[in-house]
Amino acid sequence: MSNNSKISKEVRIGISFLVAVFLLYFGISFLKGVNIFKPSNVYYVIFEDVTGLAQSTPITLNGLNVGTLNSMALDAKDPSKVITSISLHDGINVTKGSTMELDVSTLGSATLIVNMNQSTKDYLVPGDTIFGHRKKGVFDSVDKIAPQFEALLPKIDSILSGLQTLVNDSSLTKTIANVNLITSDLAQTTKTLNQTMTSLNKDLPAITNNMVTITDDVSGLTKQLKDINIVETHKSIDATINNVEYLTEKLKSNESSIGLLLNDRQMYDSLNMTISNMSMLLKDVRENPQKYINVKVF
Repeated sequence: MSNNSKISKEVRIGISFLVAVFLLYFGISFLKGVNIFKPSNVYYVIFEDVTGLAQSTPITLNGLNVGTLNSMALDAKDPSKVITSISLHDGINVTKGSTMELDVSTLGSATLIVNMNQSTKDYLVPGDTIFGHRKKGVFDSVDKIAPQFEALLPKIDSILSGLQTLVNDSSLTKTIANVNLITSDLAQTTKTLNQTMTSLNKDLPAITNNMVTITDDVSGLTKQLKDINIVETHKSIDATINNVEYLTEKLKSNESSIGLLLNDRQMYDSLNMTISNMSMLLKDVRENPQKYINVKVF
């Protein structure tokens, strides 16, 4: 009875030890991100730089967690490269030519991203090698920009010195004053222009009505001109001109009385002499009326 009890106690201790070992292994695997109950496939990824990368780093595909990083070690044949072991969930098939990208955030957290090659349907088999590369981050760009920025520092210092000289120049103050004066003049001009536009807007309806009236008058005049018989009018004008020419010829001719009167120089001189004598006679009558009027008183 005691032996059975002793054996039962040792068995319980052994079972408890095995359970503890299993729980320890499961706990460590869980902390590493490895799910021992979920089948996975192992692949190898070669990197040249694994800064920021750590075991249990998650692996994502299209933003979805599909595996974790198992281990890292230098390549025995080429120490400049690092071989990493990754576990991808069963059912995640990686096409040939796919790459693994190491993305390290500004805060230092790393993520492995599967860049699937969509141009082929041939898949890698577990144990194959995937080539990896590091995604260029902000600090990588700063390292390249820093030497260029350092070379620009003397030029920047020269520019700042020039700006300081320009600021201290008295002509700048005068220029600013002139600019302020010009701005003030522009503001006054704008105000005047606004007033003009306001007045124009008020007068615009009347101007528009006048334009409409003028347009109607022009249309009526055009209609009247259209209704005029141009041929008959032209004939009438020709007849009038012919009559004027005939009258002019008659006036120039000596055949008519008016023509003789206008063209006879002797008659013209006689008329002038007669008028002159009449003027002298009237003058003499005014000055010596007694010579012509004989008044007798009885």
